[in-house]
Amino acid sequence: MSKSPRRGALTSPHDALFKWTFSQREHAVGLLKAALPPPVVAAVRWGTLRVEKGSFVDRALRSRHGDLVLSARMGKGRVYFYTLVEQQREVEPLMVFRMGLYMMRLWEQLVRDQPGMKQLPPVVPVLIHHSDTGWIAARAFQDIVAGEGPERTALLPHIPHFELRLVDVSGGRAGDLVEQALTALGKVVLWCLSVAGDDARLEREIGRMAAALDEVLRAPSGLAALEALLRYLWATHARYGERKLGKILEKAAGPRAQEAIVTVLDEIERRGRAQGRAQGRAQGLARGRAQGRAQTLLELLTARFGAVPAEVSARILAADEAALVSWTARVLTAPTPEDVLGDGDASTGAPTPPPRRPTARKRARRT
Repeated sequence: MSKSPRRGALTSPHDALFKWTFSQREHAVGLLKAALPPPVVAAVRWGTLRVEKGSFVDRALRSRHGDLVLSARMGKGRVYFYTLVEQQREVEPLMVFRMGLYMMRLWEQLVRDQPGMKQLPPVVPVLIHHSDTGWIAARAFQDIVAGEGPERTALLPHIPHFELRLVDVSGGRAGDLVEQALTALGKVVLWCLSVAGDDARLEREIGRMAAALDEVLRAPSGLAALEALLRYLWATHARYGERKLGKILEKAAGPRAQEAIVTVLDEIERRGRAQGRAQGRAQGLARGRAQGRAQTLLELLTARFGAVPAEVSARILAADEAALVSWTARVLTAPTPEDVLGDGDASTGAPTPPPRRPTARKRARRT
């Protein structure tokens, strides 16, 4: 069974669901067959498709964009498919330029990994897009380069030429997509991406996914797929709890889905309780270490100074482990218990410097 993505494991829930689904060959083949032009589909040897390592999206943009690189045999070499999934509310006018940067980074890595390369392999850019308006920007790189008239005609041979293969899931319809080529899970995932954040559309359109959801649940990896879908919907529809989302999916997929949904929800809750217990144990151990250090420090202060003032004792018992370590290191050299604590700075434990005596000139001036 394929493992489902964990909530928060990746920068973006869109990236997590997309990569988990389409890193599996069956679903990746379906997506590419649905998105690519027929002559390319016919020429690719799909049995050789594989997922390539590496991500080329700028770190600062990973909350909005996620990428997946796939390759397969085509003719005498390999063709690469650079697939970018974006989930934002506005169309980026220069997205085709950004895609070009990512393609160049992929080529750069290929040349670096294969120093003897004489020719670059083809890279086909595929954009999975979702926005409020649908795609309204240029799809071809040459269309974003300024120039017109005879001058542009003269410059065209010197301008890079490539065009995006666009899968626009805005509005619930995957434009430019041969939907029958998708697997059932592929259809459901693209639909989930299309309704992200729109609670009304989720409930209004879930019925269209009934047959696909039923097929997903009947697959050998159905429980893992259901968990991945639930986690994504939970992350992108914040006002719904897991149980409410489970009811929505159950209503769409029918009675046979009930047992699977209950099983997955119980497993998610079991993991949540186990994680909470582990966090509680870790916090308990940290508190225990801090209490032990506090007691040791109080004993050292008592041995050196006698009775410890109540306010000093209270601050020590309430301090964190880092402050206690700092204070304990100072106990043998500080002149008073208060100086051990840095004159009231419990957060850093830094000693307060003694007041500076006035210089001889200043003393003379005062007399």
